[in-house]
Amino acid sequence: MTHSEDIPTSATTAGQLLRQAREQRKLSVAEVALQLNLKVTLIAQIEADQLDSNMLITFVRGYLRAYARLVKLPEQQVLQAFEQQTGSPSEPAKPMRTFSNRTARQVTENRFMWLTYAIGLILVLMLVLWWWQTASPIIENQPVIPAATLPAVADEQSEAGNSAGSVNTAVEPESEVEPEPAATTAISLPDFIAEQALAELVKANEPQPDEITMVFQDNCWIDVLDADGNRIAYGTKDAGYKMSVSGKAPFIVTLGNPSVVVVTLNNKPFDMSSLPAGRVAKFTLAEPD
Repeated sequence: MTHSEDIPTSATTAGQLLRQAREQRKLSVAEVALQLNLKVTLIAQIEADQLDSNMLITFVRGYLRAYARLVKLPEQQVLQAFEQQTGSPSEPAKPMRTFSNRTARQVTENRFMWLTYAIGLILVLMLVLWWWQTASPIIENQPVIPAATLPAVADEQSEAGNSAGSVNTAVEPESEVEPEPAATTAISLPDFIAEQALAELVKANEPQPDEITMVFQDNCWIDVLDADGNRIAYGTKDAGYKMSVSGKAPFIVTLGNPSVVVVTLNNKPFDMSSLPAGRVAKFTLAEPD
């Protein structure tokens, strides 16, 4: 249940709306700053509509949304008042991709392992077949003369030599017939096996995206950009929320309150102790060299 109807119509700016809603709830500026994990001076600047011009517009909208939720004001009403005041159009939030490729990566590794076994078995079979072909004896293709006919053939050759006289008594030996080399059969993998093997190898060699996991112990505003400049996470996350996003490292991470967030990159915890507590922190998240 909201109390936006109790606010006077004289409040025309976002700061005036928030200040009047705070006063109706009898909250002090310090109490609001403590609950939002922000500085007291920043809350005072928001109510006075005197925010630093160098502050990112996305940060300002995040602060206004969080403040409006705290004092039970409609967020859209406060943002519309801010847009009318500054003349800046609202920026639609990009959808957040929360998915994990861990299961798909395991399936890919299993397929690649079985494919490697199959290719190894085929290579062993080809090697055995080649060895068997080269070790087989080569049989010369020559006619076999029965032993019983050898004396008759010798008598005929001697009679023919006597009739010829001394003109030519030497008989030229028959030229040896060189054996033809054994024909080798070219063995190649079936087309569908070769195409599948190539596709699996290409897919296995593709770089896997890096994965960020964030666990929020309290409400916190975030903004995450990957190495290509794509915004993969944005907005205010509630306490107890766990988020996983994937992309190309290194990542540019901005947190409204880093002390309430536990960050891991590729299942490795990231040290947040060096970041200031209760203040906006912007840092680069990447695998160590």
